[in-house]
Amino acid sequence: MLIQRKKTRGFVISSLLLLVSQVANAFTAATFPRILVKSLHNLKIRRIGPVAAFNRNTDKEASRPFADFSLQSLKSDVSVENLSEANSEVESTIESGESQYQSSFILAKISNWTGTFDEERLAFPELRTGEVTRTFSNISYKKSEVNGNIISKAIHAPGSVTGAAALIAGTTIGAGVLALPSATAPAGFLPSSAALFIAWAYMTISGLLIAELSINRMGETGRQGIGLLELYKSSLGKELSWIAISAYFFLHYAVLVAYLSQGGANLGAALDSAGLQSISSIHGLDQFIFAASAGSLVYFAKPSVVENVNKTLVLGVIVSFLGIIGLGAGSADFTALVAPSNQHPEMLVDAFPICFLSIVFHNVVPTVVTQLEGDRTKITTSLIIGSVIPLIMLLAWNGIILGNVVSVPALNNGLDPIAFLQSEGIGGEKLGALVSVFSELAITTSVIGFVFGLLDSLTDVFNLPLKGPKFEQWKPALFAGVLMPPFLFSLGNPGIFFDALDYGGAFGVSTLFLVLPPIMVWKQRYGEENTILTVPPMVPGGKIPLASLWKAAGTLILEQGAAKLGVFDFFEEHHWFIN
Repeated sequence: MLIQRKKTRGFVISSLLLLVSQVANAFTAATFPRILVKSLHNLKIRRIGPVAAFNRNTDKEASRPFADFSLQSLKSDVSVENLSEANSEVESTIESGESQYQSSFILAKISNWTGTFDEERLAFPELRTGEVTRTFSNISYKKSEVNGNIISKAIHAPGSVTGAAALIAGTTIGAGVLALPSATAPAGFLPSSAALFIAWAYMTISGLLIAELSINRMGETGRQGIGLLELYKSSLGKELSWIAISAYFFLHYAVLVAYLSQGGANLGAALDSAGLQSISSIHGLDQFIFAASAGSLVYFAKPSVVENVNKTLVLGVIVSFLGIIGLGAGSADFTALVAPSNQHPEMLVDAFPICFLSIVFHNVVPTVVTQLEGDRTKITTSLIIGSVIPLIMLLAWNGIILGNVVSVPALNNGLDPIAFLQSEGIGGEKLGALVSVFSELAITTSVIGFVFGLLDSLTDVFNLPLKGPKFEQWKPALFAGVLMPPFLFSLGNPGIFFDALDYGGAFGVSTLFLVLPPIMVWKQRYGEENTILTVPPMVPGGKIPLASLWKAAGTLILEQGAAKLGVFDFFEEHHWFIN
C-alpha cells in the first residue's frame, strides 16, 4: 500500500511539476530557442549576388545600376580571373558580415532574455564606480565633559557586519527547528540535507532581494526604518498589497498557534514531572499559562527588561543546543543514518515547507540595511554569513536527532523523533532533558519576537503609534488581537504544532518570501525602466534567479495544496497510478 501511495504521489507530483515548469519557463530557458529561431527566420538576409551586394555597400561610383556595366567594359580594366577572385572575396566578406550580425543578434537576444541593468539609472555616479559604498550615514552622539561642561559630539556609527550576521542568525534559529526532524525523517538524512541546502539558497536569494528593495525605497523616500509590510505596500500598490498583508498575518498567526500549542505541551510535561498533574490535567490550562506568561512579560515589562530576559533565554538555547550535540553524538548511529536503505528521496517534497520555514530571517532584513547604511557589500556578507550559521546548526541538529532514532521501526509512520527521545530516554535521560529545555527556550524566545512583530504590524494596519497615550489606550485590544486567536486555535487541537508550521511554510513563506519579492524586483528593474534607483542588483543573473524563485514557490504551493485538498488520496482511491 505504501509503495502504491508513493507511485501515485510521484505520478501526480510529476504532472504538477510539468504544469509549473510550462508556466515558469515562459520566463526561463525553455522559451528562448523558440524566440531566437523565429527572430532569426524573420530577419534572415537574402542574397542578391556578390557584385550587387558590393554595390549596395559602397559609395557613389558603386551605386550605379548593375545594368550599366558590361563584361567587355570590365575586361578593359581587369581580367576575368581577377574579377572572379574579387567576387569570391566580396562573397566571403558578406558571409562574415552575416555571421557577425547573427552573433550580435543572438547576444542581444540573450541579454534581453536574461535581463540587463543600465547603471545610468543609479542616482549617484559614485555608486557605479565604487568610490562610495554606503548610501547614507548613521550618526550617534557621545557626551563628554570638558572643563566642567557637557559637550555632545556627533560620531559615525557604521554598524558591524558581525553584529548584523548575529542578528540574522538569532532570528533564524526558532521553533521551526523543533519540527524539522519530524518532517525530514521519512526522507532520510542525506536527501533532507540536500533539501535544507536548497531551501537556504532560495531563502538567501530572497533576503538579498528584500535588501535591494529596502535600499531603493530608502533612497526614494529619504528616510530609514522601512518596515516589511510598508515595503510590500509601496511596491505592489493597493490592488496587490492585500496578498502580502494576508500572507504575512497568516504566516505569523499560524506559527504562533504552533508555538502556544507546543509551549503549553512542554509546560504540561514539566508540571507532570514536578507532581502537579492536577494543574496540567485541565484542558487548555497549560497553553493559557504559557501564553499569559510570555504575553505579560512583553505587556508589563520595560523594553530593557524584555531585552535582558531574551538574551538570557538565547544563552540558554545555545548552551542546551551544544549539550544536545555533545551528548547525542555519542549515542547516534551514524552508519545507519547514511545507509542507502534509509534514504527515500521520493518522500522529500513534504519536507520542504518546514525546511523553508526553518530559514526565515526576512523580518530583520530592513533593520540590517539600516544598521549597515545601505552598504551593498556589507549587507550581502552579513546575510550570507548570518544564514550559513543556522544552516550548519540545522544540519547538525537533524543528524543528531535522526541518528538517535534511525532504527525505530515507527519512524516512517508519523513518529515525532523529539517526543520519542523525551519519552523513551534513548541516548540517556540527560539528552531527553536537554531536548525538553532546548524546545521550551527556543519556543519562548520565538514567541517574544513574534508578539513584537505582530504588534508592529497591527499598529501599521490601523495607523496607530508605537508609543504615547493613543498606543496605551489601544494596548489591551492590540495584545488581545495578537494572543487570543492563536490561543483559541491551539485549544481546539493540542497537537496542531506540526500542522500549523507545515501550513505556514507551504503557503505563508512561499507567498511572502518566494513569490512576491521577485515580482517586486522584476517590476522595479525591468518594468519601471525610467525609475531612478539607489543600488544595482544585489543578486546576479538577471531574470533567471527571479524566475527560479517563482518556479520553486509554484511547485511547492501546488503540491502542498493538492495534498491538503485530498487530490493524492483521490488518485489512490481510484487506482490512478503507474504500476
